[in-house]
Amino acid sequence: MARRKSFLRILPVFLLGKTPNSSLGKSKTQQDAQASRVLKKYGLDAESKLLIRKEEEILGINLYSVDAFVIFPYCLDRFAPLIYLAETKKPIIIVSEENTFSHALETYQYLADHNNVELAINQRQVKAMIAALKTSKSLLATKVCLFDAGDWKLEGIAWQKDPLFSRLLNVENVNVERFLQHVKAADADEAEKLAKKWMKNAKVTEPSLVDVTHAARIYLAMRKTLREMKAQAAYALWCGQFTKKLQAKMCFALAKLADDGYPTGCWRGENLLPMLILHTVSKKPVFAAEAFTHKGDTITLRHCFAPTKLTQGKYVLRRWRNMEGTVTGYCQLPKGQVTLLNCGIGDRLIVAKGRVVDCKDLGGANCRMTVRIKLEKPELIAKFVAREFAVVYGDYEEDAIETTKKLGLKATA
Repeated sequence: MARRKSFLRILPVFLLGKTPNSSLGKSKTQQDAQASRVLKKYGLDAESKLLIRKEEEILGINLYSVDAFVIFPYCLDRFAPLIYLAETKKPIIIVSEENTFSHALETYQYLADHNNVELAINQRQVKAMIAALKTSKSLLATKVCLFDAGDWKLEGIAWQKDPLFSRLLNVENVNVERFLQHVKAADADEAEKLAKKWMKNAKVTEPSLVDVTHAARIYLAMRKTLREMKAQAAYALWCGQFTKKLQAKMCFALAKLADDGYPTGCWRGENLLPMLILHTVSKKPVFAAEAFTHKGDTITLRHCFAPTKLTQGKYVLRRWRNMEGTVTGYCQLPKGQVTLLNCGIGDRLIVAKGRVVDCKDLGGANCRMTVRIKLEKPELIAKFVAREFAVVYGDYEEDAIETTKKLGLKATA
């Protein structure tokens, strides 16, 4: 999958005033050279830096060429035009070094009532905030291909009314008829070749070669649709809408798209934003699931598919809930540390860390992967805001929190 490149244009601004902090030097040449050395520590481009001595110099900034500002205060002057920058709503990071602590606090105090302004008191924080800015821009540039047949009858579904999705994400609906034509037109030989490869790599229970070949045709059609739409992610808004049209389920096709590197989810859309955040910060496969039960400090999540690359050992090709002609894959997800994200229809995301302690296929009417996760902070269970979750292996709590904030949302951890 080709990733969309997203470049972040950051403008470093040094506030010097008439009598800057002596650590930058006395002459303009010394100050310019020392400012460049400061920026090198933070991995920022020194060529684009501005050294501000007079207020009117701020008014000359071309705001259209800037995505974010990193401000280094080296004086106690309050530059009134900084309000002009803050009110653009573009992110502003005010950097405090050890010898500019008072200057940074003075500048931050002046702008602190703007939600887009943050104070960073060490190099690690600055780098984390900049990384989150890059991640959030990349996420917002991600085009999501939405498979929705328009037959979802439940009134007020979260995806339709959730301000997170309608306001933030670049979502485009597929042309359903064109997609169904792609399924019919999928190359039979290529589909059968894929099916045989998948079956060779799996333990197969109920599905036949015919069933798996049909799943492969759906996969090829979905992949072609994504490529035609130049999309970088796929989401099925309750794939049961397509069951009669396809005479099959999308489950295994979605799993194989996830293996291709597309963040891929299915259900009511509340795991879409968490899935995109975790995929973007980790560059890893994400398990998008729904809550099932909880006991003490352990919750269980489940879903009908997972990226097969997450499987410990061979995945198992099964029927979906014993429905004839359908195919899904049971993945034995490994034990280990995970990061979870949960959101609903508000502006708050819950970020949690835990460990996968068990994974089972409960069979019958249950979704195939039922994963038990022991949470580091059991008190977060009472703060979860919706049923859908996204899960990634590894510790990405800090990255997820920073990215959530850069999206203008609230993170609880």
